[in-house]
Amino acid sequence: MEKQLVRDAVIRLLRAGLGKEAEVPEVQDWPAVYDLALRQDVLPFVFDGYVRMYDGGMEVPAMPVGDKKKWIASVYQIETASKFQWKKMREMASVMSAGDIRTYILKGYVVAECYPNPAHRRSSDIDCFLLPAVGKDFNAWEKGNRLMEEKGYKVRQAFYKNSSFRIPGLLIENHAFLTPFRGNKRLTEFECLLQRKLRADKGKDEIGETGLYRPPVLVSALFLVEHAFSHFLHEGLTLRHMTDWSMFLARHGKEMDAFDHAVDAYGFRRFYDAFLHVGEYLMGDREALSADERRMLDSVWEGMDIPETDGGVRGKLILADNYLRSAWKYRLFSPDSMVRSLWMYVKGGLFNRYPVLSFEEGE
Repeated sequence: MEKQLVRDAVIRLLRAGLGKEAEVPEVQDWPAVYDLALRQDVLPFVFDGYVRMYDGGMEVPAMPVGDKKKWIASVYQIETASKFQWKKMREMASVMSAGDIRTYILKGYVVAECYPNPAHRRSSDIDCFLLPAVGKDFNAWEKGNRLMEEKGYKVRQAFYKNSSFRIPGLLIENHAFLTPFRGNKRLTEFECLLQRKLRADKGKDEIGETGLYRPPVLVSALFLVEHAFSHFLHEGLTLRHMTDWSMFLARHGKEMDAFDHAVDAYGFRRFYDAFLHVGEYLMGDREALSADERRMLDSVWEGMDIPETDGGVRGKLILADNYLRSAWKYRLFSPDSMVRSLWMYVKGGLFNRYPVLSFEEGE
């Protein structure tokens, strides 16, 4: 009962913090609400909800001064980190621009700007995809890695999907591929679709004059759904995954031509419908969930161990355990069984360690 009160409090305050109507929560343990909001990566928005209710004259349960100071300090820290990361992103983009490279932001700011306060969406790292300047033709991923090395930053390339480098204060993942498609024919076709759409972009949607670009809306939408699906199966969802999609959909929902067709064509339909409905429930736009949708929401509170991408034997053991624990998720929400999915993962690692794809239409 106590856990449910804490969860209800987080949900109600989160709704209010994102501009939705919400009932005043019953809170007896503010530190527990803080801890859960932190684990679910929605801490600033939950505090925004408290402030909105309090300033609106609603009778919110009193928050002790010590808890309030801790919460304010945490939100301030996230705001400061967001501003710092934005500065570093622009510095990185200027290096790329000087090398005739366009830097596309995957998730990150593209999602953050959909929130009432973008600085309150925390990012632990930045995902980007590099393309040559319009009219140029070269491997921007490789050149971007080389430019970072020339600047004195160590570039790690231990995983086929992306490299990574750390500018002081900011970890950046430079994607060669957008999805973990290796060994999976359906995801391989999906990867090709995303890259065709992204590579056809002419860089008209620059964020100010920063050298940073938004991907086409369809690419961002499908990338977010696949990313959430992969997290759900192998690492678990958080409330932040749900709110990311809710905020993105509210802002860009009318710009997503061909989205539903792709959701059906690439096997995301069962997951996406439940994911959408749970997000609507959290935002107060849906009163009830089906049994399967309720189970998805329940899994959000449980969490899973998260292995490092190249975490050696321990990371592989954690990943294998996550596959086993996720058997019910595959059964209810995936077009592939857990066993088939695990086989495709192993097969890809054994026989297609360094995949090369063609992104031309029809190939």
